Amino acid sequence: MRIAFHVPRAALLKNAPGGEHHPSGDGMLIANLTEALRKRGHEVKIVSRVDARDFWQGRLPARRLIAEEALVRGDIKRFSPDGWLVYFPRIMWPDLFGWWQHPKRYVILKGGYPGTPQRIAAMPRAWRELFTVAHRQSLKRADRIEAISPKSVRDLRSQGVPDERVCFLPRAIKPWTYVPSRAEARRVLGLPQEAPIVLCVSRLAPRRMEDDPRPSKAESVLDLLHAFRTLPSSALLVLVGDGRARGHVEEEAVRLNIAGRVHFAGTVEHADVVWYYAACDFFACPEKEEGNRPYQSQLEAQACGRAVVDIRNELSELTVDDGRTGLLANGLEEFAAHMLHLATDRELCDELGRAGPALIARSFSIEVRARQIEEMLVGGENVSIAGVKEQQVVLGSG
Repeated sequence: MRIAFHVPRAALLKNAPGGEHHPSGDGMLIANLTEALRKRGHEVKIVSRVDARDFWQGRLPARRLIAEEALVRGDIKRFSPDGWLVYFPRIMWPDLFGWWQHPKRYVILKGGYPGTPQRIAAMPRAWRELFTVAHRQSLKRADRIEAISPKSVRDLRSQGVPDERVCFLPRAIKPWTYVPSRAEARRVLGLPQEAPIVLCVSRLAPRRMEDDPRPSKAESVLDLLHAFRTLPSSALLVLVGDGRARGHVEEEAVRLNIAGRVHFAGTVEHADVVWYYAACDFFACPEKEEGNRPYQSQLEAQACGRAVVDIRNELSELTVDDGRTGLLANGLEEFAAHMLHLATDRELCDELGRAGPALIARSFSIEVRARQIEEMLVGGENVSIAGVKEQQVVLGSG
């Protein structure tokens, strides 16, 4: 199958491995999915490397858009794709090239919320109107739209997308082929062999806008610090990731008198993060906001055979097998209790961890997801995770 793959937010292509920047979760997924589709025998062509935001942000003139559309149309005519994939379109970066060419099969990946009202309002009016029309037409044209969270399913419904065109498939990962032992990983990283080690992998990012009601990733890490202080004094918290809020997190660790028990690893190349998963006893991050969830890291931890602790919600109930691959809490108090339980029972940690790789291989590996996306492109109507039509479960609620 010949597949045209369009990423309107083209900066994500630079954030893939080998790109200009440290790889983001989206960049990793794009690279892994492209690789997995090619391994399945498909020819995948990146449609354009122009970032749609550059037009309304004034970095590219309007005439450049006209020229790019002509180039894409000619290129696609020669390529003659059997299907068209669009990754993560929003009003701020819609598909400007695909839907109007009427491809044989048109599938949107990571569909959902069109964008925050504040950021959309910041667009120049003419561009905002044009991009809004383009995004709505893209949604209208799509044969299938993938939603990676229950919230995304509801967002698509609120935009008038019929339930039968929405398929709920959570994020998928590419598991490592080699995971070192806990002892080897701790020796390489210079971490104590016997101490209970809790791991969190997350960007230390503040809120994007002051009036944004959603908690930031850094706020979840702050909640983690408060829960961690109840653990035995021998326990160590390892934080992998960096961001503008790191100073605030470091100050809070000092204020809580646990700075000596918190190790800031900073930015770590993705290929090397496996050593931190291997070194820990369990992974923990109390994300209350579904849209902020670092569940790529959560899935990676389970793929490496490590238990996870999380806050219970619609998404975590699907990505963590409660009581089998990890523990879900109904609030921060119970979250802290779960952490204390695992920090004092390595045998339970190992028992929960052993079930993780099978869960990932069955439902959340990039190979499984590539097959499901392939089915959407050929017109399959029974795409599901773990053999269960999860989109029907989610769409039937609320």
